Amino acid sequence: MPTNPERRTQILDAAIDILCDDGVGGLTHRQVDSRAGVPAGTTSNYFRTRQALLEATAARTVDLHWQRVEALQSAIGPLSRDGLKALMVRMLEPDEQFRRWTLARFELFMESTRREELRPLMAELQAAAVKSATLIIEAAGLTPTPERMDELSRMLNGFVFINLTIAPVPRAQDAAGLVDRLLSAFLD
Repeated sequence: MPTNPERRTQILDAAIDILCDDGVGGLTHRQVDSRAGVPAGTTSNYFRTRQALLEATAARTVDLHWQRVEALQSAIGPLSRDGLKALMVRMLEPDEQFRRWTLARFELFMESTRREELRPLMAELQAAAVKSATLIIEAAGLTPTPERMDELSRMLNGFVFINLTIAPVPRAQDAAGLVDRLLSAFLD
């Protein structure tokens, strides 16, 4: 297997883009080669089977999420409740790059219902989501239980899923209101 880490990342990032744009059905070696702008056959040199490509793409989404957790951990200082609310609202309205990663992540979650071998990676991805939410909540001086954080993460994932797939919340105040209600229900 080739060992150029930059090329490998280039291929996997192209695969994430394909998941976002075309879903799992569009994820082929040929499509990835084209999207990544690499010579035909390059993707299959790195990932011999479609399953290997799919698993590596899922692992890359996990890595990207953990990178985000690490960045949050180093960037977040103490937060007031208002600061916590503002940060959570921003997270519910992701920028374009994070929106694309999130769509690919949801595509992988759906595929894991059909491919058991993806479930451990998706469990790790959920753990990263819970960890990032926990870091944020703890920065506000709160100490929620792991069970509460898992519930909160699942609810926020559902909110983001609906916003990305059906229709976004009409106004930012609605997201702010949701965050207020969630903080009251889960943390007070």
